[in-house]
Amino acid sequence: MRRPSCLVLLSTALLAVAFGAGQAHGQCILANPSFEIAGSGGAVFGGWNQFGAVGMAGEAVHGARAARVSGPDTGGWDVSGFWQEQDCVPGEQWEVAGHVRHPAGKPLTGVSAAIVNVEWRTAAGALISYDSFAVADAGSAPDAYAAFGFVSSAAPANTAKARLLLGVLQAPGEPSPDAWYDQVTFHSTTAPTIDDVQWQDFPGGRTVAFAGRTWRVKGPGFYGPGANLFCHLPDCVWVDGDGQLHLTLSNRSGNWYATEVVTEETLGYGDYVLTTVGRLDLLDPLAVLGIFLWQYGPCWDDGYLWWNAFNEIDIEYSRWTDPGASIGQFVAQPYNWSGNLERFDYDFAPGEVTSHAMRWLADRVEYRVWRGGPGDESPANLIHAWTYTGPHIPRPERPRLHLNLWRITGAPAANQEIVFRDFVFVPEGGVSAVEDGPPATLPAAPAGRLLPAVPNPFNPRTTVRFALARAGEVELAVYDPGGRLVRALVSGPFAAGEHAVVWDGLDRRGQGAASGVYLVVLRGGNFVESQRVTLVR
Repeated sequence: MRRPSCLVLLSTALLAVAFGAGQAHGQCILANPSFEIAGSGGAVFGGWNQFGAVGMAGEAVHGARAARVSGPDTGGWDVSGFWQEQDCVPGEQWEVAGHVRHPAGKPLTGVSAAIVNVEWRTAAGALISYDSFAVADAGSAPDAYAAFGFVSSAAPANTAKARLLLGVLQAPGEPSPDAWYDQVTFHSTTAPTIDDVQWQDFPGGRTVAFAGRTWRVKGPGFYGPGANLFCHLPDCVWVDGDGQLHLTLSNRSGNWYATEVVTEETLGYGDYVLTTVGRLDLLDPLAVLGIFLWQYGPCWDDGYLWWNAFNEIDIEYSRWTDPGASIGQFVAQPYNWSGNLERFDYDFAPGEVTSHAMRWLADRVEYRVWRGGPGDESPANLIHAWTYTGPHIPRPERPRLHLNLWRITGAPAANQEIVFRDFVFVPEGGVSAVEDGPPATLPAAPAGRLLPAVPNPFNPRTTVRFALARAGEVELAVYDPGGRLVRALVSGPFAAGEHAVVWDGLDRRGQGAASGVYLVVLRGGNFVESQRVTLVR
């Protein structure tokens, strides 16, 4: 809710004098908006300027970190905060959204408040005017993140920069409060808006219907990735009589044409399962098959890639011009960040049906590839798995599922074609797989559900509980964040209802597992559930 109180205005005006032009340069996209990348040289977070009492919080809406802003405790009205600037022109309005929380241990009291400001500044950094919004106060529930959102007024004459400030206003005589901020967005409402730019690479307007969803076809035109022309014609991208999607990479009149499709919907957190038919290992070394989440930004700059500005994660099949390289890889972008890439090799059989999955959650991405359709996921069918818990997990903004087949460089030895048999999406918390075969449908209720482990964190043991809607065979096991088996807890038939299994913190060799985060995975005939538990020695 907007609250332009005189006290907020006064404190912000004082800060404008104190911090003037600041250190940030204008840009077109908010850097590190979920605060996952630490800063250097005294900065708490990369991309963010700061003043007053600030730090890092370990409980987040998304990822593992949030921004902590504390009252500066100077005895008078005063503000601490983080800020960034973006280029702006007069008349432009800005849409702001995010999450805020104040902890019960250092709550907002009296008239202290968590404030979010949009400041209008000249090219030299001088303050012109600003909007101020109180996003949390003493009446806000503690220890719980609350979403906020608003649209600013129009930028006044002479505006060259819009500055976003996330702060805490502390009143005289009141104890220093904390406000935690996470998963912030800051977008101009001027055309082309952030929603408009999602479709600039799709001027042909063609769509195809596949797996019960509408997909837009990229092109025609010259676009990334690589140096590629994209073809949108029905003989480049089509759905056959069996409902299978075909993508091609083809030479047409001396020019190579790539293909790409994207879901019209943004599906959000959940499990994305694509099923292919055929030998992906026979792809030409100059070709790439991509299964990925991606969001177009308002601009492109290689300098923005360090915080995964475009919310990209990938399953890719390519030998990247080297015929001897492994064929597959799981990626969190940027791919060259330490720990963001996992490669694997596999020899596919002729006509082999294979499923490729990314379970995207707020704190991790679970990659898996297995033999068979969506309902065939099991340890026996697993080809490769990897769980990513690093700082580049996509944010739930506007990423959509893309499928493409493109050329790295040069001329492939022959035209390429990939066949997708099915796509199944399971929202976060839903059943992880369904019986194979179109049309894919979800049961009315999950067949099995993991319940919260108690205690968690734990030392030395925790009780893992699960509930089954009907009797059946299940497996319950513990894995490390790299997807390696730590301990198989139970495997066999269970009756419908709730069950409890104790993990004593030992691995499969009977030795104590190290302190850290582990994944407890429950698998049944047509579902997979997982949750994190933390062992503290």
